[in-house]
Amino acid sequence: MKAFEELLKEYGKSAETYVKYKVSVKEDAEDILQETYVQAFNSLSSLKNEESFRPWLISIARNKVNDYYRRKAEVTEVPFDDAVIQYVTVNRPVNTSVSDTMKKLSDEERELLHLYYWEDMSVKDIARELDIPEGTVKSRLHKARKNFEKKYPKEELSMKRLPEKIFDYTITKTDEKPFETKWNELMGWFLVPEEGNSIRWGIYDYPERTLTIQYDMKCKGKAQIHGITGVKVTAVEKEGREKLERKFVAQLTDTHCRYLAESHEEDGVEKVFTFLDGDAFLNNWGFGPDNIGNETNLKCKGMIIREGNVVTCPKDRETMDVVGRYEVTINGKTYDTVCLMDIGVYDENTITEQYIDRNGRTVLWRRFNNNNQRWNFDHFEDIPEEELKENESIIVNGKVCYHWYDCITDYIL
Repeated sequence: MKAFEELLKEYGKSAETYVKYKVSVKEDAEDILQETYVQAFNSLSSLKNEESFRPWLISIARNKVNDYYRRKAEVTEVPFDDAVIQYVTVNRPVNTSVSDTMKKLSDEERELLHLYYWEDMSVKDIARELDIPEGTVKSRLHKARKNFEKKYPKEELSMKRLPEKIFDYTITKTDEKPFETKWNELMGWFLVPEEGNSIRWGIYDYPERTLTIQYDMKCKGKAQIHGITGVKVTAVEKEGREKLERKFVAQLTDTHCRYLAESHEEDGVEKVFTFLDGDAFLNNWGFGPDNIGNETNLKCKGMIIREGNVVTCPKDRETMDVVGRYEVTINGKTYDTVCLMDIGVYDENTITEQYIDRNGRTVLWRRFNNNNQRWNFDHFEDIPEEELKENESIIVNGKVCYHWYDCITDYIL
């Protein structure tokens, strides 16, 4: 029999294709492949002949994928495709919603999904098994997927459950040069404003570290404001039993991301503000000169210098810049990130750290304030400085700034 390395070189691509098809998260797929290869290497002596190596390796990969979805099912609400895979590969309900949805399908639809996912049968094999044409299998399988998607609760299709307490995390500065990345998220709201996108994110107060406010955001088609085309965005804010819905129109270009309009309801009246409404809009939603927006092409410009918890930057000037490269470990994963610091851009009394990975997505967002005033939400009260000294602090141009809260999104779940 050939050496393991030779067999893997010859047949490993099939396992790689299988895993990456089943698991959309690149890092998770790579971890599963490594686990597959390690088990295959350790168990090679059990293989009788090399002709069986390819199906044997794929069977190991399939078991690793099933294990992955079992673990994932215990902690998350999953998108439609993963929900189907989890149900039929684990052969048990992932959650009540999936179980209830599967019961609403016909016997024929459940059988097709089972054969295609659990049995990992091709369309050709299913056609032979059921004695029907391949074209019929394709059309019925397509219908089964669409029917599941239609019946599955819409709010659970793409958003995952946030933890009640924020995960423990570590932030480690590295000596490597900060990388450049494309950051297409809306400033302060984490959503990439492109049709079909959605995100769930939450605010975690310190020192309690508990979830106090959650936002569910979705892009819902195009809109035009004063002749400029953008994307409609809804943001449902949940604080306890209270809900508030905001609506935005946002625009993403090759170089900037910006808000064009915002609306919300107060005392039964919907209030709408656009970028032509001056300070009423710009003070809350305007970024950059003439509301050009936040830059999407991130790189270190050397405007903010950070050494440990001591930060220096131009005084009396709003400044945003990449200050270094950091490894952030959270929820069992380690991310290679750059830290984007905001000194007074988001709010004159606010300093933020935003850890952004190579995909241009926020892994962790942290807020500090340079005075005793929290923001203007009712559930935040003024807190004497003496009570804040237990929290982490950074020093910006000689002024102490205290840690208020963190934000995470379902991107890291």
